[in-house]
Amino acid sequence: MPVSIGKIEAMSKSIRAGLFFISFGLLFFAVVLFLIQQATFKTQCAVPPNGSTINDFPISAEYEKEIAQIETILASPLELSYGESVFQVSPEIFLQVIDSITATSSVQSQLKNQCSSDHLINYLAGRYDPAEITESVVCSVDKAAISTYLQEEIIPRYAQTSLPIQPIMNEFRFEEGKEGIMLDLEPAVDAIAAAACSFTDRVVDLPLIAVPEPKPSLTNLEIMLQKLIDLNQDPKQLTEIYFYDFRSNETLNFARRDKADFPAEVAFTAASTIKLPVLISSFIRLDQAPTALIRRQMELMITESKNDQTDWLMSNVIGGNTAPLLVTEDLRKLGFKNTFLAGYFYSQAPLLDLVMTPANQRTDSGMRPDIYNQTTPKEIGELMKMVYQCDMLKSGPLLETFPNQLTTEECGEMTTLMKANHLPYLITAGLPEQTVIAHKHGWTEEADGLLHTMSNVAAVYTPGGDYILTIFTNHPINLIFEKENILFSSISAAVYSYFNPDPCPEY
Repeated sequence: MPVSIGKIEAMSKSIRAGLFFISFGLLFFAVVLFLIQQATFKTQCAVPPNGSTINDFPISAEYEKEIAQIETILASPLELSYGESVFQVSPEIFLQVIDSITATSSVQSQLKNQCSSDHLINYLAGRYDPAEITESVVCSVDKAAISTYLQEEIIPRYAQTSLPIQPIMNEFRFEEGKEGIMLDLEPAVDAIAAAACSFTDRVVDLPLIAVPEPKPSLTNLEIMLQKLIDLNQDPKQLTEIYFYDFRSNETLNFARRDKADFPAEVAFTAASTIKLPVLISSFIRLDQAPTALIRRQMELMITESKNDQTDWLMSNVIGGNTAPLLVTEDLRKLGFKNTFLAGYFYSQAPLLDLVMTPANQRTDSGMRPDIYNQTTPKEIGELMKMVYQCDMLKSGPLLETFPNQLTTEECGEMTTLMKANHLPYLITAGLPEQTVIAHKHGWTEEADGLLHTMSNVAAVYTPGGDYILTIFTNHPINLIFEKENILFSSISAAVYSYFNPDPCPEY
């Protein structure tokens, strides 16, 4: 049945109305969806993207609070440690700038840019990939202020001064010194500057430098020895000391009489200490190792101070009636002007030469040293030093003066002979047991039958260092051996303590 035109028109209107409503619905939905997406975008674009940081600190939508927290952290105290001492310091002393406003404004500007229409289009198209925001709260410090603070507040309070060994004068000994500790200033300033602008690491272990213990003061030793001599010798008695420190190459040579300084290099009777030059001159003239007989004679000369064996060596090894003068000639080649041997030791031996020296021409000492043998503490001490240098250091004047006549091995034999001198008195008496000492002692009754001069020259080998010590003393009336042994041993003990001080007491 044919459809009427009216019905067709009615249907057309209905379809158009339906399409309109459908189109309107779709448009409305699209608008709503757009608005939702736009709102979502605005929410997301107002938040710093994942991975965004301020001073390497992750930030979020609450970046303003987080930036404020960073500023608070930068204004918080630093913890400094100086060795075992820990303390806090406010950074306001040296902070110049903490600028969080600029950082906040920069983040806001970048977020505003992220929310632009261009980024909205990319977001709607699925291409939205905002860049991470990386900003810093500007922090700067005044390094000069840090340096001033450390120098005025920290170093005076915490620095540990190094100390040399300390004399305990009333006990005539020394106590250990100590190593010091000081701040390494420039690295410390840099470390504090870095920590002051860090919010993660605000603890600084201040860099320290060990300050070596200063070398001992030879003046302290000299004062102590002077006091010892003054306490232990009689009026008009004269004592002279020569000392050499192999660690520092320092020398001490002084004399005391009546509790006052007396010009050193006094001429003393050498007595048996002159047997050290005899030993050296004997080795100079040996072309091969000493025979058993010669070695035995040397042992008796050094360890027991036998005069007969000394004369035998001069007669049979050095050679002839003028052998004592050959010993003196060897001494002159070594540069010694005041040490000599002018005759044999046997009774009534002829005087081979009346030797004048700078020391025995002095008139101030009032002493009458033996015209057969003399020395000064300095010269016999330096001769002992030469033997040590030849033996231990493989160098020195003995080898230089007698290059084809002396060897280091022979110097070693001389030292071995003197180490076998186990006399338990004088310098040895002031040393701990087992201390190695190579030495020669000397004393003798003079024409009046009394003892006026005692002497000992030694190379002492200790854990704290090796040294030469020579002690000569002369009494115008009479020396009492036991009393002078206290003088020698006390001096020796003080010098040993100078090289091997007692541990510091613990409190």
